[in-house]
Amino acid sequence: MKNSAPSPLSLADLEGTPPTGTLLFNVADLPDHGGKEIIFAEGRLRTSIFVQKTDDAIAVFLNHCPHAGTPLNMLGDRFLDIRGKNILCRTHGATFDRISGECIAGPCKGRYLTPIACRIENGAVISL
Repeated sequence: MKNSAPSPLSLADLEGTPPTGTLLFNVADLPDHGGKEIIFAEGRLRTSIFVQKTDDAIAVFLNHCPHAGTPLNMLGDRFLDIRGKNILCRTHGATFDRISGECIAGPCKGRYLTPIACRIENGAVISL
């Protein structure tokens, strides 16, 4: 049975994260490979999200593998596989569609990354 894609998560629903309407990043500031981790920390609370720009699409996800529970990146802001085609979990090699977040290969096949609710306005990505 295939899982359905989760609804986008509002950062404001998580403890220690910024309120709705916060500027998360400017698209022009993304590195050439398009990936960027953003960490929110307040006291002992820590939330990591990441953005991945590919072609003309931008996706923002919680940086949390649905199988291993670990962050997806192990090489700084790099989230794509060596071909630059899919998001890769560096812990166990699961691959995810870079737009939908669906796991297309690996132990969590059919599960999804958690999308983060945001909008793009004048080249800025704003939390919803």
